[in-house]
Amino acid sequence: MPSILFVYNPRSGMQTVSRKLSEIVSIWTAAGWDVTVHPTQAQGDCRNTVARLANGFDRVVAAGGDGTHNEAVNGLLDAGYARPYGYIPCGSTNDFSHSIGIPVQILAAARNCLEGEPFAYDIGKMNGRAFTYVAGFGAFTEITYSTPQQQKNTLGYAAYVIAALSSIQNIVPYKVGFSSKERSGSGEYVLGLVTNTLQVGGMKNLLPQNIALNDGFFEVLLVKNPKNPLDLNKIIMSAMKHDFTADCFEYFRTEEINFTSETPLAWTLDGENGGSRTETNIFCMKEALSIIRKKRG
Repeated sequence: MPSILFVYNPRSGMQTVSRKLSEIVSIWTAAGWDVTVHPTQAQGDCRNTVARLANGFDRVVAAGGDGTHNEAVNGLLDAGYARPYGYIPCGSTNDFSHSIGIPVQILAAARNCLEGEPFAYDIGKMNGRAFTYVAGFGAFTEITYSTPQQQKNTLGYAAYVIAALSSIQNIVPYKVGFSSKERSGSGEYVLGLVTNTLQVGGMKNLLPQNIALNDGFFEVLLVKNPKNPLDLNKIIMSAMKHDFTADCFEYFRTEEINFTSETPLAWTLDGENGGSRTETNIFCMKEALSIIRKKRG
């Protein structure tokens, strides 16, 4: 009988997985799988559990928000896991699952873990820690995650504009240098994103849409420091048009990039705290893991 290791965060998504646990296990058991369940106990437990146990199972499934999924991915890489894995998204934004194509409804996602198709996608590594869709710094990274989802759904770009304009007096620019094969430079930036995603912070269409999640390249977006509300408005309006050729941006694709800063730069990885450092190396691991997503066509 094939086996599943199911690691879930009981605190994610208003405890949705905990309430649906018996139904999830029943779906897999009825399909002929033997299921082992592990509710995470603390931060880091998902990664450690997956790294320790993954290779003893035919399939690993993680459930939780983007942060839990980040831990699971790091655990799979630690274990050298080579099989497709499953993911049940139940966080507040679920950026990764929306980009990859995984059902957001809990039981549909559980069925997808058995019925979907494998998709090999790129993974990022930042100073030794893996991330699945975004590494970012700057004030706006907080805006994307702090703006209420209902407001994002109702107003779309307007939600981002309103939040950004309301925080302009609190924007702190960062003196940053960057270098890659494609482009190098330095300056004052209020936002930096290294991404492999179609959605950031619960907002779709924030980035260009001609993005492949398995091409071995990341998209780099650096936003220069706006000196006044007019500059900020130019940034927002250009972003809304997906025009990143304006002089307020640095936008390019790369396999690897290095950042340096005079003071420690606070990073966000997949929406979670990524630590602070003055030197940062980020590189892309092409098709490093295979996830099960909805069948196409």
